[in-house]
Amino acid sequence: MQWSYVDSALLVVVSVYLFKAPFTKVEESFTIQAIHDILNYGIFGLESYDHFQFPGAVPRSFVGPLIIAALTKICTVISSCLPGNSSEPTQLGIQTLARAMIGLTNAFSLIYVKNSAQRLFDLAAKKREDDEARRREQSKSVSIREPDANLSTVGTWFLVFVMTGFHLMYYASRPLPNFVLTLPLINVATAWVLQSRYQWSILLFALTSAVFRSEVAAMGSGIGLLSVVYGKISLLKAIKFGFMGLVLGMGVSLTVDSYFWQVWCIPEVDAFIFNVLKGNATNWGTEPFFAYFTHYLRMLFVPPTILLLNLLGFRMAPTELKIVSLSALFHILIMSLQPHKEWRFIVYALPPIILLGSTAAAYVWENIDINSVRNMLFVCLLPLSPLLSLAISSAFLYVSSLNYPGGEAVAKFNDMIVASNITNSTVHLSVPVCMTGATLFGELDHSVYGIRYDRSEKVSELEELWPSFDYLITTEPHPSLIPFSESPAERWEMIQSTTMFSGVNSTFISNIWSEDKNLIGVLKDSLDMPTSIVSQLSQLLDNVVMREPIFFTYKRIKAEPEQ
Repeated sequence: MQWSYVDSALLVVVSVYLFKAPFTKVEESFTIQAIHDILNYGIFGLESYDHFQFPGAVPRSFVGPLIIAALTKICTVISSCLPGNSSEPTQLGIQTLARAMIGLTNAFSLIYVKNSAQRLFDLAAKKREDDEARRREQSKSVSIREPDANLSTVGTWFLVFVMTGFHLMYYASRPLPNFVLTLPLINVATAWVLQSRYQWSILLFALTSAVFRSEVAAMGSGIGLLSVVYGKISLLKAIKFGFMGLVLGMGVSLTVDSYFWQVWCIPEVDAFIFNVLKGNATNWGTEPFFAYFTHYLRMLFVPPTILLLNLLGFRMAPTELKIVSLSALFHILIMSLQPHKEWRFIVYALPPIILLGSTAAAYVWENIDINSVRNMLFVCLLPLSPLLSLAISSAFLYVSSLNYPGGEAVAKFNDMIVASNITNSTVHLSVPVCMTGATLFGELDHSVYGIRYDRSEKVSELEELWPSFDYLITTEPHPSLIPFSESPAERWEMIQSTTMFSGVNSTFISNIWSEDKNLIGVLKDSLDMPTSIVSQLSQLLDNVVMREPIFFTYKRIKAEPEQ
């Protein structure tokens, strides 16, 4: 696989997003807790696994967490042999490492797509050169050959557009099922189409849909149909390889997941029946048929340069890229039939869409002569698009990093426990805390500190366990609101609070612009300040972004009266 500085930059960007927002949310909880359990209890200590206590609506596959846990285990073993390795009170470092493995699989798959696309264009250019040389040797006219179009930077533009966008980079390392091996495998399957390995691509799409996410079957079906329409593969072969992939995937899922769930199951089949056939997905909201086109694609591509370039890119695309891009459109159309919509359901279509935009961008950048003011403006504005996207993505990253107060609250609680040398206590984490960043990786080592983290949800269980809690992390802003206590204000003391993003301070923004000062004046004042630009931007963001307390940590100061 070819490697370039842009590939290295992609890994850096994924790492920045990972370390800036290290905690996880409720949608990611199954995967991250499963990875924790596999690493800590092995594959035979199922009695300690978290998913038996909090199973969720339907089973989810353990195949992805099992592979990520194996990669993480290899890295932890290697790191334990290195000098200077010190133990931490929690396993948040291992959680970060596990997320790094997810990020690496996504990043490498995107690089693989980039290399496959660039090779496709390079081979097409070489074929044109060889045809021209052959015609010259045969003394034939070369006037009818295709006009030259340099497209040697398609791969570079692809990674530039990927890196400067927000969603792919932010979620590349997140333990959502769509990104835990699902997107990497679909990217590999997409690259195989670009390499004319159609039957294996269809097989991989089918296998991935059976094991990881059933919705990718829509894009896989598009690949199969369009490969047949363009005469790249026979209908019989497409059906055969699709069937082989489904059987192989179901076999893997049935074997692995039935063991971990201790009941015969294929989670993606169960999820498809529950969410689609029974219509339970609508419980999480519904949107119009065209929402993916009118809302989500606009949200995913800001500014919409890539979308605007797609038409030109399609006109210039080789057949392989046309198959991939039309399959992406087919996938979005099929997913539009489902009333419940989320952008991550169409994430597999983003690399082909970006590839079309990159093809057009490479053509504009390399082939348009700057012989007029219009052309000069056209070429100069092109690189400004990813720069603007990068600025917007940076702002989104900063705001998004403030939306994990549960993880922050538990981390602050742990710091207090360690600093005060407190042991053998119990803390109750309310449901919103668990949904916004609290994971098993973030708990203190029980063998050292003896801290028990209670995550009970049922009211009856909570009422029974309440007298045993020494600490609470909850949403109640005042001790008088704490339930299950007589005179709670006398029994609980607030010791910490945690904030989260609550909006933009428009008043501060308006106050920046005084009546006698314009943009140039503001920039001049900024340059005259002794602090660095980075420090000024950080301070500006702190002033612009509003936070409000959301979680409150309480300490019991008086025992409950005996009943």
